[in-house]
Amino acid sequence: MKNFLKIFSTTLFSLALGSCSDDFLDRVPTDSLNESNFWHNEGELKQYANNLYSNFVGHSVGTNGSPLFSGDNQSDNMVPVDFNLIAAGKNIVPTSGGGWNWTTIRTCNYFLARYQQTPINQEVKDKYAGEVRFFKAQDYFEKVKNFGDVPWLSKDLSTNSPELFAPRDSRILVMDSLLATINTAILNLPDKASAEPARVNKDVALALKARICLFEGTFRKYHGIDGGEKFLREAVAASDQLINEAHYQVHNTGNPSSDYAALFNSLDLSTNKEMILYKSYETGILGNANSWNVQLNNFNTSASKALVESYLCTDGKPISQSPLYLGDDSIQVEMKNRDARLSQTIVVPGTGIQAGFKLPAIPGSGFAGVGIVATGYQITKYWVADQTEFVRIQNGIVDAPIFRFGEVLLINAEANAELGQATQQIIDKTINVLRKRAGMPALVIATLVKDAHSEFPAIPVLLDEIRRERRVELAIESLRFDDLVRWKAGNLLNKPVLGMKFVQKQYPKAVPGTSIFLNNQGFILPYGKSLPGGRTFDENKNYYQPLPLDELSLNTNLKQNPGW
Repeated sequence: MKNFLKIFSTTLFSLALGSCSDDFLDRVPTDSLNESNFWHNEGELKQYANNLYSNFVGHSVGTNGSPLFSGDNQSDNMVPVDFNLIAAGKNIVPTSGGGWNWTTIRTCNYFLARYQQTPINQEVKDKYAGEVRFFKAQDYFEKVKNFGDVPWLSKDLSTNSPELFAPRDSRILVMDSLLATINTAILNLPDKASAEPARVNKDVALALKARICLFEGTFRKYHGIDGGEKFLREAVAASDQLINEAHYQVHNTGNPSSDYAALFNSLDLSTNKEMILYKSYETGILGNANSWNVQLNNFNTSASKALVESYLCTDGKPISQSPLYLGDDSIQVEMKNRDARLSQTIVVPGTGIQAGFKLPAIPGSGFAGVGIVATGYQITKYWVADQTEFVRIQNGIVDAPIFRFGEVLLINAEANAELGQATQQIIDKTINVLRKRAGMPALVIATLVKDAHSEFPAIPVLLDEIRRERRVELAIESLRFDDLVRWKAGNLLNKPVLGMKFVQKQYPKAVPGTSIFLNNQGFILPYGKSLPGGRTFDENKNYYQPLPLDELSLNTNLKQNPGW
């Protein structure tokens, strides 16, 4: 049986925790849980913590697809048929919701205020408190990314608590408190060897800390906020610990054409040494709709030309420098002589999911039974060539990576480079380990030449190439939008959204200007009709999301984010 991240659901906790309102003001402790009928033994602490594991969404069942697969839709990596409102700068202030949800924080604080009364060994109590603090830190991280300043709540509240009507706390206070919370979790969580399989352990918390600290360190640096260096050093320390303890390694069997894909198209990741934490799906226990939707219609989404152009040629040079680049007069030519991760992320025409059609199903192609591939660059990442998996529909068992060692290596390289201390030795143990898996030449600092077409012309060439490596390695893993935000690079979303070169003889039924739209070079304009003016990411407001109107009405001390 697969080792899997179990999502538990008990009647007691579904009623006690699931029935809580999502509203910020509804934080009255439930009557179902109190000091007299709970907090008796380890089993009850474990039951309570189990409910928080549903925060690991993985490949959730639903018509909108896997959050891993569709998360990059609001970035410049992916192009859904219907443009993403956040990426296009078209989202509006919501009446309610919009991510301003405090159920998880309330659930965590309720536990942390009471778990000590359980009459069991202190180390056992602290272990579960470590899990709860992990989820509190994870949830606060999402809130800070979305809103910036948010209330920091260190205890569970009653209906007359003054904190209910307090203003937001500063980002500085919240992130310092968050850092202390994840550090305490790391201190109290068991190490990998002694931890129960599939539960949060010290390594998982270190991976989350590294991700959080890289985000905050670079956000502060590029948005002009003091204190970024502290977080960058914490990112280095957390990732160094994971690297030096050597509990994980990049998955590499010596087959560059398939080793990268194995991280995302596996029905069982239990033996994959790159996985720090993954969510497992197993027949009869937990299934997902990822297989059916991705493999048959890909949720009507596709990749951008900008993403495809990020992949190096097989000589390790960008397409602007390499003599191996054959141009982009057709997608067939464009895919040749490129980093092996490209063909394990984007379908090579006529292979894999397209084998029956030979070409991507672009608008106007007339292909029936498949979703539209708006740009022509169809996603193959997460696709499994398994007929049994095709027909599982809502019960697919493709496992979902949550934290993997490859990301840790990228964090280490970038944080060191931002601090000005990325030596060739550091690059060799991070970036070049990933390149070796892909069969690519090593990155040699002394021979780097700045890409004339770089998206980031003002940054040093080494940092530029590390960002490229991150984009390629972590493509379609729901991290790219966060990267654009922390680098203050939202302006990249305003570039024209392009697809592949349209070749009329390959698509005789498609009519340019009617069923498909092209720019004056013949590249597909997926939003040529629906968004003719292009995306309009406003850097004065769109780095933060708006607070919902009902919360501003309930608490007049809350102020809306700038520009909204």
